[in-house]
Amino acid sequence: MKPKQPNHITRTTRLWGPSIPLPRIPTRTLCCLIVFWAFAGVLQAADLPPPATNAVADAGRVINTKTLDDQYRLSMGDHVSYRVIEDKEEAKSLVVTDSGELEVPYLGRIKAIDKTCKQLAQEVKGALEKDLYFRATVILAVDQLNKKRGSVYVVGQVRTAGAVDIPSDEMLTLSKAILKAGGFADFADKKRVRITRQNGAGDSPKKPFVVDVSAIFEKGKTETDISLEPGDLIFVPSRAINF
Repeated sequence: MKPKQPNHITRTTRLWGPSIPLPRIPTRTLCCLIVFWAFAGVLQAADLPPPATNAVADAGRVINTKTLDDQYRLSMGDHVSYRVIEDKEEAKSLVVTDSGELEVPYLGRIKAIDKTCKQLAQEVKGALEKDLYFRATVILAVDQLNKKRGSVYVVGQVRTAGAVDIPSDEMLTLSKAILKAGGFADFADKKRVRITRQNGAGDSPKKPFVVDVSAIFEKGKTETDISLEPGDLIFVPSRAINF
């Protein structure tokens, strides 16, 4: 007959003197403790942060994701994030001012309007490395687009004279601007609509040019429908004879 198996595990340790029995732990309890310790180790390992990566590789990954947009050209009111990797600081939010410039740290005002983020980042990088940095990895990305990229002004024989906004995601043409102004008034000269355009900020206006808008509306000659730019002044004159 086999001897009865013990229900408990007794562990002893041998010191310089006689053996000292440790507390008896039931087998089932010991198994539960082992499973608990193993599970706690897995959770602790899951909470550990991933190993640090090489700074250069990390910078390259940021550049690839942040400067992909080399198509959109910045306009007034756009919000962009600006960061120099070597500074090890959080990105700063900059706004394209009404003068079309960005206030860049250490450099001051730099023209940004009509430039892509990629073009502007290269320009800022060159300026920083010229006097201030041995190497500057510049990250520029659009955070928020302005809902409009300027306004045109419609006056004269229209139903609602005043400013008409140019949406940032839409091309505003002469015919659209007149429609947004409520359409022609009763005595409008539709064949001699005059557009005066500025050369640029602070420049004198160009010579006005005349467009026959009636041909656009009535004959479908959309090739004569002009794409408007911020600051354009549209004047709708009265007919010489009103009847």
